Amino acid sequence: MPKLLLFDIDGTLIRTNGAGRETIRFALEALFGAAGPVETYKFSGKTDPRIIIDLMTAVGFPREEVEAKLPAVYELMAQKGQEIFAQRGMRPCTGVPELLTALRERDDVVLGLLTGNSQITAPIKLSAAGIDPDQFIVGAYGSDAMNRNELPQIGLERAKQLTGHSFNGKNTVIIGDTPADIRCARAGKAKAVVVASGWHTVEALAQYQPDHLFDDLSDTEEVLRILFAAQEND
Repeated sequence: MPKLLLFDIDGTLIRTNGAGRETIRFALEALFGAAGPVETYKFSGKTDPRIIIDLMTAVGFPREEVEAKLPAVYELMAQKGQEIFAQRGMRPCTGVPELLTALRERDDVVLGLLTGNSQITAPIKLSAAGIDPDQFIVGAYGSDAMNRNELPQIGLERAKQLTGHSFNGKNTVIIGDTPADIRCARAGKAKAVVVASGWHTVEALAQYQPDHLFDDLSDTEEVLRILFAAQEND
């Protein structure tokens, strides 16, 4: 039975250097004429629809109106991303290229994404950072559900549809960089592996008791050992 690995993007696979915030600001100003408190709002761990709704309702737009315009916001974000991502010095996080190379050489793994990004923005970000998005054959995205904790089940179901294998929490690992990723893994009964390559320190992440915690993903062999031994005691 293969192992399903679901990776977060921002802060886990890549660093975006603020480009994601810029795309949201562009899209909201284009559609609503305002971007709300976009410069001070904390994006970390949140889905795109959660961010967009919070920003717009904060400045008086009805939630229903904002929800109705979400697909248009995603389209404009992707459009802006195509223009600016390659210019912003986006790059893989430490150890990520080597880890992904090692994972592609295995036949006992299904690579996927579990991210707050919309489905159309995610591959643009990865490509801009030099990561081939096509290696991730499964995806659960912010555009699928506003609540991040609903995404694991979506990922599991899509993995089964694509591979014919049944996946559950016992053969699934969620890899992220925020407390929200840990809570998300718990909601999906999956193992939570977190890395302090984003905006949270090792000490802050440790308080949420992930199954495994790394400073970064530079020790490929150790990361592989943890990923594929994560559920042996279940």
